[in-house]
Amino acid sequence: MINYKIVTLIFAGLFLTACNPEMGRLPLDSDVECLHKELSSPDHPSFRIAANFCQKMENNVLQPLHLENAPDLQQQAEKAGIAYTS
Repeated sequence: MINYKIVTLIFAGLFLTACNPEMGRLPLDSDVECLHKELSSPDHPSFRIAANFCQKMENNVLQPLHLENAPDLQQQAEKAGIAYTS
């Protein structure tokens, strides 16, 4: 007999892992990983748009991006006027 709960969990897992870069940040992505993924997507050519998808929100306030060991992203954040921590 087929256990429908197990089948449903398998399909839910497949749907969640089938996310593409246009969907924004994945739960375990760091800010650096998210930005690199978004910037490599043809849909997000600018750093500001990619940062909008990757910035976390806490208590309805955007949090600074954590850009440790990513000087290229730090420079782009400075140029775009986006807050970050290193």
